[in-house]
Amino acid sequence: MLVAPDGEREAALRYLAGLAERAAAATTSSEVAEVLTEIAAPVHGLLPLAREVVVRVWIAASDFQEAAPAVEADPIARLGSTASSMSEAAHAILRARNHAARPIQRPATASPPPSRAQPAESRRR
Repeated sequence: MLVAPDGEREAALRYLAGLAERAAAATTSSEVAEVLTEIAAPVHGLLPLAREVVVRVWIAASDFQEAAPAVEADPIARLGSTASSMSEAAHAILRARNHAARPIQRPATASPPPSRAQPAESRRR
């Protein structure tokens, strides 16, 4: 279990719980888009930051792996593909955010089609 200093872990958990509550309470697509932005924003989003941690762990673990050749390398190698999957997930979430952020365009109310009936005077000619 990770023990963060000064209650930072608890603050992070509260933040995540707050995001979940915001998502559940969203009443507009822009509110949904705001939550998705918090999750996947390119620099400060939760998912890109978590991906950065995985990449750094992968690099560090790879260095240790080279020093201890008897240890199985496959799980460590998978961290690279996991980081790639996290990046793809962030892009998918941002596409969903962009879709949710679009203003809803209501279909134009269709006016009745013009009548093809000709006035009685024009039919007599």
